Order: sequence, then C-alpha cells, then structure tokens
Amino acid sequence: MAAEIHARPQSARPVLLNKVEGHQDTVNVAVLIPKEDGVITVGEDRTIRVWLKRDSGQYWPSIYHMVSSPCSAMCYHHDSKRIFVGQDNGAIVEFEIAEDFNKMTLIKSYPAHQNRVSAIVFSLVSEWVISTGHDKTISWMCTRSGTMLGRHYFTSWASTLQYDYDTKHAFVGDYSGQITLLKLDQSNYSIITTLKGHEGSIGSLCWDPVQRLLFSGASDNSIIMWDIGGRKGRTLLLQGHHDKVQAVRYLQLTRQLISCSADGGIVVWNMDIRREEAPQWQESDSCQKCEQPFFWNLKQMWDTKTLGLRQPHCRLQGQTSITVGNVGKLFVANAALSDLLIPLWDLSFKFVFVIPAMRQSKMKIEHPWHHSMKASIAFYI
Repeated sequence: MAAEIHARPQSARPVLLNKVEGHQDTVNVAVLIPKEDGVITVGEDRTIRVWLKRDSGQYWPSIYHMVSSPCSAMCYHHDSKRIFVGQDNGAIVEFEIAEDFNKMTLIKSYPAHQNRVSAIVFSLVSEWVISTGHDKTISWMCTRSGTMLGRHYFTSWASTLQYDYDTKHAFVGDYSGQITLLKLDQSNYSIITTLKGHEGSIGSLCWDPVQRLLFSGASDNSIIMWDIGGRKGRTLLLQGHHDKVQAVRYLQLTRQLISCSADGGIVVWNMDIRREEAPQWQESDSCQKCEQPFFWNLKQMWDTKTLGLRQPHCRLQGQTSITVGNVGKLFVANAALSDLLIPLWDLSFKFVFVIPAMRQSKMKIEHPWHHSMKASIAFYI
C-alpha cells in the first residue's frame, strides 16, 4: 500500500501541567486561546465555557453559556474573537467574545444541517462558515447574510473537515474511509478527487498548507500522510496506535506530527526524517513482492503450504518451518523473533507458532494486529 512507519517506544513521558474539570458530560472540542492562559470548551452537556488561568494556577470559568442542544463541534477565530458552535440538532450558532473574555454575545444562528454537526471551519476573507454533518453533507454559508451558498451530499456521514483558505479547497473525511477533495465557489463546487487508503472511518484530518501535506487518522488505528502538493500520489503509512485514531495535529515549526487514539495513547512522529516509500499495493490475493498467498486465499495457501504476510518490505530471507494452527507446516523466513511478530491481516482467532530451531523457552503474548483486531499468539521456542 504505502511506506510503513512504526512507532518506537520512548522513555520520556508527558508532564501534566493542569487539569480542567467542570463539564457534566463528554467534552467534544477544546481549543487554547492564543497569547492567553485560557481554554474554550464545548460538550454534550450543552455548555460553552471559557476558562482563564487564575493567580492560584487553576483554571476557572469566566464564561458559562448553555445552548438548546449538545455541542458537537466548534471553531474559534482569535483575531475577530468569534466562536462558531455546531450542535446535535444541525444548527450552528455564532458568538462574539469580549476583549477581556468575560462576556459572550450571540450574533447569528445558521440552519446548516439536518443532523449532528461534525466539523466547522470559518474563513474571514470570504466570510464563509463551512461545515460537515451526519446528514452526509458539506455546506458553506455566508456569515454576512446568513444564507446558504452551497451544499454537497456524500454517501456516508461526513466526519471531519479541513480547508485551504488560499485556494478554497475543502478536504472531507467520511465514515466509509474516503477523503473527498472539493473546490468551493460562491454558488457552485467541483469534485477534484477522492483519496482511498483507510479501512475504517476517518476520525481526524490535518492540512499543512506550507508543504501541502494532508494527514488523516482513522478507526483502522493508522495514519496516512498524503503528499497533495507533489501530485504523484505519494503516501506514507504510520502505524503505532492500538486503537482508533481520534486526532492528528502537525507542528510546522518542529516538523512533528502529534496523534492520539481512543485508548489515551499519544504518539509524536518526527516527520523531518527522510523515508523511502514502498511500492503501492494493489488489490490481490497474493503478495506482489514474494508472490505468497494471503491468509484469506485458503485454496492457494493449502496447495502451496505457504503464507504471505502482506508487508510493504519483503525483507525476510532464508527458511524456517513453523506450524500454524491446523493449516500444516508453512515456510517463512528465518529471522529474529521480532521479525515474526508481523501482523497478518484482520485475524480474530488463535494461531500457534512452533519454531523447531529453538526449544528452550516459552512465552505467550497479546499482540495488536495490523488493523483493529487482536489475537492471542502462543510461541513455543
């Protein structure tokens, strides 16, 4: 499929600076206020809260505002002090915050969607508020008049959104795992392309307008970097999470990508390292490098007594016989034990690996597979 990058275990641990508590239900969005010791949060408890750091070192709410429906998305524009909050009922409400962050005034309400709002972007230059929702649409509305400018329908829930302000291109990730690139105009739009690579719903997108790179995290526990500016279809696959990826953010200054997953895991990727891209995988029942059948190709696997691991780099050499479940003796590479811990492909049943060459120790581990499944592996060495 694409070059694969695995996370290396780090000894360093993040340091907890502060904890902001007060919401009675799930917090869906939290943003830092630039140049201020402040945070803006919205949640399922229907509240919008602005927290400022006091002399005691703790964060206390300076604004507490309740709306009519759970808050599912938010966009804050610091220069104009405007907040756009998407709700579970499909509406978007616009507020203006006072300079001292102690007052919030309702400006306008937009009937953007018929269902839960999933993401919001505000463009000050064009005065557009762009949003996606669970009604399978992306819509863009004029903030001056409050009128709908355009709408496009998808086949799945539109889950996340990124926008290039200079070229007016929108990236929309959906629950089918696709990313659609659209060019938005004042009263029209055009579909540029569709990016396909994930095998789970898109949970987060991050657009770097400088290098023109798009990062996507999905429920298949993986992250893909799409080189949009290169226009050659170059992609890198990053795997280090053990649960669905919920957020990705790219730091241009340090060339680092930060991602977090549903199990609370946080990974920092150094994207400044030069990496060699692997050949693109095509739909096939056999590995295009070693020609071994994948495990779902049971007939060929049984006939040849071999099993392909579908990894980007077929770098294992030599042979060691192992017994896999009830399939019989298969031949794989003679490699270190770490090389044998290569995920197969969505397995949910138990395999027993027996390596005759080494018989002195025994261990049983739980290993995360290539996507969301987990399997118990018993190694008898």
